[in-house]
Amino acid sequence: MDGVGAVSEPGAAPIRVFLVSPIRIYREGLAHVLASYEGVDVTGSADRVEPAVPMVRRREVDIVLYDLRTPSGLAGVRRLATASQVRVVALGIEESVDWVIACAEAGIAGYVTDDTSLAELVARIEDAAHGNFRCPPHIAASLLRRLATISPQPGPPSSGNRLTARELEVAALLQEGLSNKQIAHRLTIQLATVKNHVHSILEKLESPTRVDAAAVLRHSYVDVTSTRRQHSSW
Repeated sequence: MDGVGAVSEPGAAPIRVFLVSPIRIYREGLAHVLASYEGVDVTGSADRVEPAVPMVRRREVDIVLYDLRTPSGLAGVRRLATASQVRVVALGIEESVDWVIACAEAGIAGYVTDDTSLAELVARIEDAAHGNFRCPPHIAASLLRRLATISPQPGPPSSGNRLTARELEVAALLQEGLSNKQIAHRLTIQLATVKNHVHSILEKLESPTRVDAAAVLRHSYVDVTSTRRQHSSW
């Protein structure tokens, strides 16, 4: 694309973007080009997901551009999506129904294929920043059908409301994949107390395992991560 485009409205805060890709020349080149766009602030880049997580938790990033060739794959998307309110735009996705649904369930806010132009990528960044998700009609139809298969369940949408404030904090850390010991350290509570909370969470969500509980919460309408931040003074 020739020239420097404007992404945000005049006077609006720039969209803060962090790039994750294992291919150095790709991520550095993309970071360099995106930095030339008015309204985009490239805050950094890395070859793996770990360096992005602290920035995401500190709410220093609005959009993470995540290359699906990164070794952590979709697990990396889930880790970023559950760490905060950051929006993840997947790079290099295969635009098939199965792939898009898998990425959507992992928590992406947008995607581009390997054939996407730079102008289209910038447009997807802006879409994601404003909460818009663009995809072809047949993909959208498949996503709606997938949503219909999980929406009628009476439990998940309100399941998080049955958890106490402390259980919501523990649940948010379960979604991040932390062990009981790590949760105890993070919340500065006894390991036995964490075990009791986890047992209660599994019972209330009617989930046999921690993984199942995390899945229930991901499909609910309860934002356990934001709830945990509200009670961070415990």
